[in-house]
Amino acid sequence: MKIKSRKVWVNEEFLPKVVEFVDGKIVSVLDYNTEADKDYDELMILPGFIDIHTHGFAGINANRPDDDGLNIWANQYPKEGVTSFLATTATQSYDNNIKALTKISQFIDHQETGAEILGINVEGNFIDEKYRGAQDINNIVKPEINVIDDYIKASDNKIKSVTVAVEHDDDYTFVKHLVDKGIAVSAGHTSAKYDEIVGAINVGLTGVTHTGNGMRPFHHREPGVLGAAMNRPELYAEVICDGHHLHFETINIIGTLKGKDKLILVTDSSSYKDYHEIEDGYERIIGEDGSIRNPQGNLSGSALKYNEGLYNAHFNARLPLVTVINAATINPAKYIKEDHRKGTIEVGKDADIVVVNDDFDVIATYTTGNKAV
Repeated sequence: MKIKSRKVWVNEEFLPKVVEFVDGKIVSVLDYNTEADKDYDELMILPGFIDIHTHGFAGINANRPDDDGLNIWANQYPKEGVTSFLATTATQSYDNNIKALTKISQFIDHQETGAEILGINVEGNFIDEKYRGAQDINNIVKPEINVIDDYIKASDNKIKSVTVAVEHDDDYTFVKHLVDKGIAVSAGHTSAKYDEIVGAINVGLTGVTHTGNGMRPFHHREPGVLGAAMNRPELYAEVICDGHHLHFETINIIGTLKGKDKLILVTDSSSYKDYHEIEDGYERIIGEDGSIRNPQGNLSGSALKYNEGLYNAHFNARLPLVTVINAATINPAKYIKEDHRKGTIEVGKDADIVVVNDDFDVIATYTTGNKAV
């Protein structure tokens, strides 16, 4: 299969190129004058988007997964330009975590179509009560190695990222343990002070979960987590570009300081995205503004479509295209150590490709070479 456009994203610029893929892999990037099966003219051909923080949609919840739901989720995501993602769990009981991690892992082993589930993001449990947001206070626990090892075993080593309130991790032993296992660690739902984040960085912390939300706020005498997220070059910073979690000017500040290499766009999408019933035991309210909140009024994920996040980041938060595109592609791939096969259009990478117009409306999506949209 060969597709072409005058605007193919290669080496952080748009070039007139033909992209050829065979058996799910990109095998060549050719001169534009080469014959192609499909000519997308002036549309943008980009690497497929990677959402490393999404809890579900339409009543499908990573905390309570089943094969049918995971299959629907994976096959709808290409409509938003997403070609791979991490199924993300939130705080719940130990037993329910074991069940969810096991089920997601088993699904990954036999997944056949749709956006590839690259693994699991464990956002819940090892967090701070004060900054828990809408997460379940009754199942918050101190970071303990024996517990996370049980989760890693249940997931068959498919956990790619874990959120931790590092101030509750004595001598950062939990963070060190995860880093030693090759799992990315993100500070989130945390009251950590700036120096505590720096201590975690020194042993391998590389991420900040939904920057600006669920954390000690910035103060001119105590920069806290937000200050560290913005000015420490070691940290990737997730942002939710829905206009509810962060003011667009705040996104501009974060994105400008992180630059093109350390910003990551996420949806933090809720199972209440595109869903208007009430899940048993998990009541959420969808506001007239489109935000999703628990009965206490705390934001609880989003209804954001991934491609809309790119639109907002570029047009509303005024971030440069290179920053926005990298934040949706190569940066999340690098954070979860999948950049050897994901995140760019180059020979040898998976043929994960999205075609969008100038407003980031999705025209076509290819997942490992298969046209999904």
